[in-house]
Parts: sequence; C-alpha cells; structure tokens
Amino acid sequence: MGLFGKNHLTIAVIIALALAGLLLFGFFQTKHKYQETPDTRLATALSKETEAENPAFSSEMETNAPSQQSASASFSDSPPLQAASRTTTKTLPPAATISLEDIKACMKKSVQQIGPCYDALFHVFLKTRTTADALKIVAHYEETDAQLRYACHPVVHAIGRETFAKTRTVHDSFAACDQTCHSGCYHGAMERFIRGDQAENGGAKHITEKELASKTVTACPANQPSRFRFQCLHGLGHALLFSLEYNLTKTLQTCDKLGTAWDRSSCWGGAFMENLFPADPANSDISATDYHYPCSKLGEQYKTDCYVMQTTRMSAMGLDAAGLFDECRKAGAYALACIQSIGRDLSNDARIKDPRLTAEKCELGQTDAERQSCIRGVIYALMDNTWDGRYAFPLCQSFSSNADRAYCAGASARYLQTTYDKTKEIILKDCVLRTKDQTACEEAVKEL
Repeated sequence: MGLFGKNHLTIAVIIALALAGLLLFGFFQTKHKYQETPDTRLATALSKETEAENPAFSSEMETNAPSQQSASASFSDSPPLQAASRTTTKTLPPAATISLEDIKACMKKSVQQIGPCYDALFHVFLKTRTTADALKIVAHYEETDAQLRYACHPVVHAIGRETFAKTRTVHDSFAACDQTCHSGCYHGAMERFIRGDQAENGGAKHITEKELASKTVTACPANQPSRFRFQCLHGLGHALLFSLEYNLTKTLQTCDKLGTAWDRSSCWGGAFMENLFPADPANSDISATDYHYPCSKLGEQYKTDCYVMQTTRMSAMGLDAAGLFDECRKAGAYALACIQSIGRDLSNDARIKDPRLTAEKCELGQTDAERQSCIRGVIYALMDNTWDGRYAFPLCQSFSSNADRAYCAGASARYLQTTYDKTKEIILKDCVLRTKDQTACEEAVKEL
C-alpha cells in the first residue's frame, strides 16, 4: 500500500510523522555537527591527487580551512554532506552488488520502465547497504563511463526515492544524500515524500490539491543554508508537477504559495525540469512548432526560470548551436537567460569531451554579454555537479580570447566562493591543480 494509497485511515498519521521529521530537520547541523567543512573536504580530495608531487600540500590546505561552514545566500544545484569525499573516490565500496551492466540494462528499457527498473535495483541494494554506498558506486562508474556520466541524474533520483522509502523522513533522507550527479538523490527523496510509493510505478495519485498546497508550504525548512534548501525546493517542483498530472500552470501556482521570491523560483525550476524530462514523454507540456513554448505562454514572473532551461527543448526540436543563439535572441528581455541555458546544456559535453568544443560554441555569442551568459551557464552547471573547479577551470583555459578566459576563471572563482563558501586560498590551489597556470589563477582570485 502506498504512502498516500487507498488506506486513508493512515494518511494523517503518516503525514504527521513526515512533517515531524521536517521539524527535526531544522536541527540537522547541530545534531550532525558537520565533521567536515566544504574546504576540508576539498583539501582532502586535492591532497590525495597531489601528495606524490607535493607532500606538504595536504597540511597547508588543512591549515587554511575554516572551522565551520557558513550559510551562503547563494544557491546551487549540488550541495552538501561529504560530497567531495564520495565523488572523488577511485575505488568501489566493498562487495558492490550493483554492476555498471545492471544500470545500463535499465537505460535500455522503455521510458515508462526505466524508473521502476532503477528503483528495483536500489530497493534491494538498500536493504543491506547504505545510501552512501549506492552513491559511491554510481560516482565510481560515472568516472569511467561517459554514457553514465551523461545520464546519471535519473539514476540517483532512484537512490533518493528508495532512501526516503527506507527512512520515511526528509530529514534522514537528506542526511544520507549528497550532490552526486547534480544532486538527484535529494530530488528523488522529495519525489517520494510528495508522491508516496506511487512515485515511479504509474499508480493512482491519491493526494488532493488541498493536501499538496499544505505540504508545499511546510516541506522545506526555512532555517537551512540556502544551498541545502534549494535541493528541497527544486525536488518539490519535480514532485508537484507529477502529482498535479503535469498541469504546469497549477504547479507554478502551487509553488507560488511559498513565502519568498527565491523559494518560488527554486520550485519553478524543478517543475520546468520535470516538464522537460517526465517519466512518460507524453505528459510534457511542449509544442512541436514553437521553440519558445511553454515560456511564451507564461506570466512574466515565470519566464526567466523557464528560459534558463528552454534550449533543452529547442535542441530536441533540431536546432544546432548557431540556431540556438539565433532563436534565443528572439526572446527579447529573456535572451541572456536563454543563452545561459545554451551553456547549461553544453556542460555535459564539457565533462565528457574536449572542452575546446564547448568553448567554440559559447564563442558563437556576438557580444560580450552573450558569450558571458553562455560561459556562466556552463561553469555553474559544472561546479554544481562536483562542488569544485575540476571541470570549470580547464574549460576556461580553452577559450581563444584572453578576455573570455579571464571572465570564465574569475566567474568560476566567485561562484565557488559565494555558493560553496570556498576560501581564496582553496580556490587558488584548486585552480592551479587543474590548470597548472599559477599566473592566470592568481588573477582569477585577485578580486575575492
């Protein structure tokens, strides 16, 4: 029987328990006391990569790391716990029981069967193993397999769904997740929280619109760091669209019940992403002929968040990079948001191909503003995926003009500082490690 299934006698009790878990979630940082900070996690990862050539590097990094994490006003697609230590591991956890072939077998299934296939894999796995083990396995396979690196986000959504099915609270699910594959674990946990056990099996959705509205305003604790809260709100947007049977207008209006513009924007973004990547493509609210739909039909307050993802749809309709720039220029006041979407879509190519190929596409921008919007789209997505500069800084080196290289490196440094609380010293060392260009890296962090 699903969490919101036919047994209505248990609904009130279960919702109360879930919401109690959310209230406890407000004490998450105090309870867990973050044994690692963002900088010490990066220091550990970087020292492992460089200790052979510079044994003093590790102790120097740890000396520069602050003692606790601050709450940044910036948000990201990929935050918190023990992220770098998981995603940079080169070895599998002991006795891994999910093979790369198992995951790829699910990828080959029909769109309606992919989600349930992933869920079945991790449902069995998590009976005896931890969410951290599951994420570590996916991170390991992602490092060695370009196909999975490109399409791992839905895989870790399943880990999040099954983690919530096991823990039954958002608090414990978020404590178990990390930012692997664009933070899909957090998003999957929110899917299961809202949808119940019907999340991927196509069953009836029993929760009412009134219940959804009530859960929306209480789902994500307000006293969490913005980076962490973003994942909750983004996952909420995914889950709301599903639960409202892919009625985009109703979903956006439900997100509007959230208290701040930032909260609403974060929720809208999850809804727009779900609309582009539903379990069943027939559910998408898209047009076969209008490159700007659904952005073109929406109120002004929604258009920026819509356009930041719209080129995914434009590309599916057959536009190449030059065509995307041309079409984005038709978006008027939202042209730069649309061009940032081009960069965001290019981020996967930047991770699995020669970064110069990505740089060449951003260089199709006819003005500094266009190129810089594309650059931001790429580097933000790259850093949201790994929480460091491992892909962003090498990409910056691949631009042909000094101005674009400098803008890219400086914007990357600022994003790491403001979104992930990195110190100037940590960012400099990260940049030098990735690029071997001390002078360019010093210039990038000069204004921090």
